[in-house]
Amino acid sequence: MKHYKLICYILGGALFFSLGTLIYRGYESGLEGRERCKQKAEASLKSAAELWVNREFDKLGIPYSFSGGEEKVKSKKRRMVLAEGEMVVEVDSLKERKLLITSWVLSSKARILLLLDTPSVDLLNELWQKDIDGKQSYCSSALVLQSELPGDRKGERFTTGDSTLMTDKFKLGTYYLDDMYFLELTAYLSVPSPWFYADWRKNGVIACFTIAALCLCAFILLFLHNRKKEDNDEVNSSDDVVLYISEKKYKIGGVIFDEEACTLTFEDKVVNCTGQAYKLLSAFIHTKNHFLSNDRVIAICGWCPQHTGIDGKRRVTISHLRTLLDSEKSHVKIESGKNKQNELGFYLFVEKKDK
Repeated sequence: MKHYKLICYILGGALFFSLGTLIYRGYESGLEGRERCKQKAEASLKSAAELWVNREFDKLGIPYSFSGGEEKVKSKKRRMVLAEGEMVVEVDSLKERKLLITSWVLSSKARILLLLDTPSVDLLNELWQKDIDGKQSYCSSALVLQSELPGDRKGERFTTGDSTLMTDKFKLGTYYLDDMYFLELTAYLSVPSPWFYADWRKNGVIACFTIAALCLCAFILLFLHNRKKEDNDEVNSSDDVVLYISEKKYKIGGVIFDEEACTLTFEDKVVNCTGQAYKLLSAFIHTKNHFLSNDRVIAICGWCPQHTGIDGKRRVTISHLRTLLDSEKSHVKIESGKNKQNELGFYLFVEKKDK
């Protein structure tokens, strides 16, 4: 096929490009999926923290009430009265965005928990993990709660969950349980590979997959078509020795060989060509350079290579084929010789007529 290699290069380039883009798009969608998973986990941590504070505070059995609403004008300072006196904390905009509990009521409850008791941080992680399992699969969590209590009170550090996750690689973020920034909570989350979250239904991914599939199909069809054409060319090719006339019909010198009818026609004479002679003539026609090695002749005739007198049988069969071809009149010759691989065998050729 003309320009076969060029078309193959173009299709191959398009195929590799589309596959590369498909992999990139899939991985990119997987990364987006991981980020969505982390965002959901962060939201789950907020709801779990609020539930945890309420449950742990209720265990204390301390009556708690408040009155009044939220401040209309946000103050830049927060105050808390302790036995040691009033404590003032500047509002930190960066820490403010990391508040898990936005309600100042729950925030004050969280501080009281750490001041009066040792709450079960394991319960917080269990609540969080349970919520995560309900929304995402194959995620593991861990928590570290560091309290820096006001006054002379000693701060504490609590850990829970899978300790192997407590590295920067799995760090989800650092948050605060109270609006005075005394209770710092660091969350760790292990999420599956991006390929787990890849969305193969996205338009870009589907488009790349479709292009890759079309290129692959075109590649296969082109290869099969070219293979078939090469086979047909090999069978139907015409050269100085064999002239293709029609399906299964060839002209060799002055002889017409009908491969389907197994006949040789010379002028008005028709001769049957069957058996070993037919097999050899058919092989001569379809073989490159019309050369058959001695071993090839043996294989075509179905003889045993170790059989005694194999050379004599080969000579007799070749001689019989020469007789059928009527070499003197048809000018079709079969002579012994060697090919480029230095193999002994026989050539089929047409002797040129003298002018």
